This record gives sequence, structure tokens and C-alpha cells, in this order.
Amino acid sequence: TPLPPSLKPQFSLVFPTADEIRRSVDGYACGGSIHMKTQTPAQQKQLEFLRPMLCHWAGDEKANAAIGERDGKHVEVRQALRRRAAPHIKTYIRFSDQDMATVDWALMTSANLSKQAWGEEVNGKGEVRICSYEIGVLVWPALWDDRGQAEMVPVFGKDTPDDDDDNMVDEKEEDEMDDDAETTDGEGEKDVVLTREKQVKQRRIRVGLRMPYDLPLLPYADDEMPWCASTPHLEPDWMGRSWPGFGNS
Repeated sequence: TPLPPSLKPQFSLVFPTADEIRRSVDGYACGGSIHMKTQTPAQQKQLEFLRPMLCHWAGDEKANAAIGERDGKHVEVRQALRRRAAPHIKTYIRFSDQDMATVDWALMTSANLSKQAWGEEVNGKGEVRICSYEIGVLVWPALWDDRGQAEMVPVFGKDTPDDDDDNMVDEKEEDEMDDDAETTDGEGEKDVVLTREKQVKQRRIRVGLRMPYDLPLLPYADDEMPWCASTPHLEPDWMGRSWPGFGNS
């Protein structure tokens, strides 16, 4: 059964532009292992399909200005502090909501978005041909609590959420525990201990997922192109070097 329009997932592909590679830690040299081919007709057709999904890797001044005001409202840019680190990592993240406030699962892996890594069907029998051995780490909230009391949230430039107080017993619950202590008899202390143990088990666990890129995402402008290592780039990077492109002398 098709999903209602409001429930259909929205895909975003975070990938650096040539300008972001130029200003990365090692300039164009950082782009040697980052590949999106855009030269042949088939590759151009692929780019046409991907273009609505493409989003910037780095949140620079241009990106900040574009994000800062959206639909007439101020939007805070949450910085991952990895703008100059050109991404060779592959991360796949499913957010739980449109605001990207919580995470259903996250995968960090060596697997590119390629047939070699993920495989392709070779016949009508459901057999799949995979060319490469890959490895990755998959995490999701239930790893910390399988009763649904855990949630995973994106964090930026750190490993733990900012508001750890959500995991603590609130003042009202503390007062209720104190009342139990006053109204119980000689075994009251034991009863309070059991109540606190039960409350500990019911605390909501918040797990931080350190983000590799800024949020909210910034889509490409119509005239922006993803970095292509096969294409020559004559504009010097911040170290004064140009890029001849793979296969060019």
C-alpha cells in the first residue's frame, strides 16, 4: 500500500562542491578520493536525478547567510565543526522527524553508493552480485534500552547531548517519593528504595549522535555542481594549486 504523501521519506545527499574542496584542509588534494562522475550522458542523467537531493557539506558564510533567514524566519545553524574536513566517510542517517531532532538509526560505513559496494541483481532469481567487502557500524536507540525509553539525538562538536537533565527525576517525582517516606511505617525506607529503583528504570535515556555536517541542510543552488575529481579545476585552491583532473596530464 502506498504511503500517504506526508509519510513518504525525503532523501538528502550531502556532497561537497568544488568550492568546498578548494577550501578544505589540504585543498584539491582532499578531493582525490571523493568521486561523483558527471561527464558522460549516463552520468549526466544520474546527476539530473540526484540534483534535487544534493545538499552542501560545508556551512560557510554563503551557506550561513542562506540558512539564516528561511521563509522570513531566523534559523539557527548547528555547527558540526568539520567544515574544512573534506568527507571521505560514508554516513547514512534516518531522522525521525522533519526537524531532524531525533534519529531512528545511523550507519557509518566504507560502502559507497555504488553497485560494487551494495550489489546489483544479476538475474530474475533474486541473486545479487557484490564486488567489494565493506564494513560499517550501525547504531539505533534500542541498543541502550529495548523498552522504548531511549532516544537518539544529533549533537554538534561534542559527544553528548547538551541537556542531560532530562535523564534525572523531576522535582514533583522527588516530592512524591518523600511523601511515601513520611507516610510509610518502619519499612518505609525499603519501600522508598524500591520506588527509586523503579523510577531509575523508567528514566528516558538520551543518546548523542555526533554529526559530521551542519544542520539544517542547505540545498545546492541551481548553478552549483558537485565536486568531480575527473574534471579539471583551474581556479587555485587556498594553497595556490590547480587540479588537472584524473586522466589528464
